[in-house]
Amino acid sequence: MKQPRQNFTIIVNWKKKGFGCAKACSYCNWRDSPLLPHGGQSEEEITTFINKCDKSFITISGGADPLYRFEEYSPQLLAMIQTIKKHGYKVRIITREIQHIANLKGIVDYVSISLDADVLEALGRYQHEWHGIDIEYSLVLPPLPSPDILALKPQYFALYCQLGQRLVLRENLNSIYPLDLGKLVFGHSGIVFVSKALCLSSRYLSTVDCVGHDIVQDTERLAHYLMNEPHLYLFGGFTKHLLSPRVHPEFTDIDLIALSPDVLRILEDQFAYTFKDVSQSASSYPRYFLGKSERAGKTIQLILMHTPADAMKFIAGAQYDADRVSYSAGRFHFDSTVGEQVVRNAIQTKQASRINDDRDLSLFSLNRPLVEQRHKLKLLRKGYTINE
Repeated sequence: MKQPRQNFTIIVNWKKKGFGCAKACSYCNWRDSPLLPHGGQSEEEITTFINKCDKSFITISGGADPLYRFEEYSPQLLAMIQTIKKHGYKVRIITREIQHIANLKGIVDYVSISLDADVLEALGRYQHEWHGIDIEYSLVLPPLPSPDILALKPQYFALYCQLGQRLVLRENLNSIYPLDLGKLVFGHSGIVFVSKALCLSSRYLSTVDCVGHDIVQDTERLAHYLMNEPHLYLFGGFTKHLLSPRVHPEFTDIDLIALSPDVLRILEDQFAYTFKDVSQSASSYPRYFLGKSERAGKTIQLILMHTPADAMKFIAGAQYDADRVSYSAGRFHFDSTVGEQVVRNAIQTKQASRINDDRDLSLFSLNRPLVEQRHKLKLLRKGYTINE
């Protein structure tokens, strides 16, 4: 099979500080990435980058949204476009800021519109302005196993018919499940799939000229390590996602208990994480660490403990039944005092019940009451019913 040529994408973020995007997409890992630029990039940097491109076009994308606060930041965007055009390349823009697309008529060659519910609702107000612009629509797939994605094919076909133009279905970079792309075909070029392998092998200009896997964490590879490492226990949102991915398709960060410092070293060496000790004191046990990757990826909250018994005691002290489960080396571990079926039912129905028996809180930090208040709010935002 002929391998596709690399895409060449310039990552932008116009704000000098912060993240220049009006959206908060669940699959976006860019917001806190150290590789995200702040402000425009020089003509020299752009020229050096695009001269390596062997396709006919350069993409300008987020990071943040290229059309964010268009009136304020358009001079930087237009200067970048002018540099690309001067070297004979076409320009593609990926955006959600559809109210500004008409301003690019005759300036860019292709526009890819990233879809979400808000964008879909607003399309009718702006589509009449786009005559003469080559438009496609782009949708990031939910991070689900292949059978669940296959079951959604009729919905994607109906969406394509509604839009009336090319629909690009993008594999979710946060998905931990391998997809069988050979089955995700429609028999025509109106709907196409883009695998994360292509994104991870393409070239990007962020703060440096690099390949995708240098700046974006491969969550599937990370998950394979975490799910098979016998010296750690996963809990929290990641474990709920493993147990019931359709009910819990997203997880914001990764909570884990490690039984060996080697786990931290592997995450640092192989996955570009840097860990900060956030324990309350130098003598406290267990040790708490916050890990952030140099690549765009999930934050890791890691607790370093000595024994599997301590790990299970920690899980069994959770305030709600839905949290009394962990995953280690291919197996779920349920708190036996609550029972597997009760925990599974709580997660699958989003009905979390407080456990009123005396809890052993000896392994928790002193600010545990505040942690539990925040956790309750997080569950409510995720659609849980809380039974106190």
